[in-house]
Amino acid sequence: MANVNEAVVRYLAAWNEREPGRRRELVAKVWSEDGTYVDPAREGRGHDSLDAMIAAAQQHFPGYRLNLASGVEVHHDYVRFSWVAGGTQEAPLYIKGTDFVVMAGDGRMKSVVGFTDAAPAR
Repeated sequence: MANVNEAVVRYLAAWNEREPGRRRELVAKVWSEDGTYVDPAREGRGHDSLDAMIAAAQQHFPGYRLNLASGVEVHHDYVRFSWVAGGTQEAPLYIKGTDFVVMAGDGRMKSVVGFTDAAPAR
C-alpha cells in the first residue's frame, strides 16, 4: 500500500484548500474515481460530487481548517484517524471528528465514513 500518512495529509489539505482548481486536483489525488464520503451531514460520490461537498462545507464553516488530532492507525486496507477544527478566534466553535477509510489498491481513498466526536449543541 502507498504511504497512508501522505494520503491522510492530502485528504486534510483537500478539506482546507479554498482555491477551487487546486482543491479539485487534491480531491483527484485523494479519492479514487468512484470514491465516496459520508457523515451525518453530507455525502459525496465521485470527484465532482466530493469537490462540491467540500466547497459547501467550506461556505458553511468559513475560517475552519482541519488538523490531524491523532496518530494514523492502519491495518489491511483500513485507516482510522481523528481531526480537529475551530477553537480559534476566527473559527470559535470547536469540532472534532474521526474518519474511517477504506483504501483503494492505488493508494487513494475508496471510501471515507466520518463521525463527529465533539461539536457545539444544535
